[in-house]
Amino acid sequence: MAPPRLILTTRPRDDAARDITLLEQRGARAISAPMLEIRALSPEWPDASGFDGVVLTSRHAAALIRDPGFLSLPCFCVGNTTSGEARKAGFTTVITGPGDGDGLTGMIRAHDGFSDHPRLLWASAVDTGFNIKRALDDHGIQAERLAVYEAATVDDFTPEVLSLIRDDAVAVVLAHSGRAGEHFTRLLSHHGLEAKQAGMTMIAISQRAAGLCGEDWHTIRIADQPKRSAMLDAAIDAIMHDHPIKDGRG
Repeated sequence: MAPPRLILTTRPRDDAARDITLLEQRGARAISAPMLEIRALSPEWPDASGFDGVVLTSRHAAALIRDPGFLSLPCFCVGNTTSGEARKAGFTTVITGPGDGDGLTGMIRAHDGFSDHPRLLWASAVDTGFNIKRALDDHGIQAERLAVYEAATVDDFTPEVLSLIRDDAVAVVLAHSGRAGEHFTRLLSHHGLEAKQAGMTMIAISQRAAGLCGEDWHTIRIADQPKRSAMLDAAIDAIMHDHPIKDGRG
């Protein structure tokens, strides 16, 4: 049997497709096994005139801003991808953070265009890995959270993915969130495939996410930075070093 060679990404379908394209451009083989599905919600929107800015910690939230009154406010985005989506949504002033919640919090705190008691709208998912409302509240900046989408767990692996796991074809698993990694591990257990973890490297976006993925992997790696680019770099490195290609094929 050929050695494991596939990188498996657990991101939602559209995100996974982008990552697969980039990985294949770098010579790796990759497949998608989304553990979460993005489902838009229909919350009651507050009056935009009562806010001084918008906070986005996920690109999925950007496209779901329903009140055009918010588009003229400064939009503080966690990283480049979210900023790009915010511009597509129509925001005229987009301020880009360094790619993680702590860095975004610091950037917002340092912003000099606020009044004495700024009030921000945080458009978010139902479940988030970083609570920027709490982080900002600790520094006297009021952030009102509005859940605009949920990331629901999928029911099961597809037959194709299940077959590849059973055949030891998956070398690396990417968990861009703790929930996705945890659900992947849960589905392995559901199918009695816990032992397959020993043949796979788990790459997690943070230490917290890694903790939710379990411990019985061939290797657990934490991305150097909580960014998509760092995750993909780690995946390529893992394929080369944790699971080197031995059959001479690209």
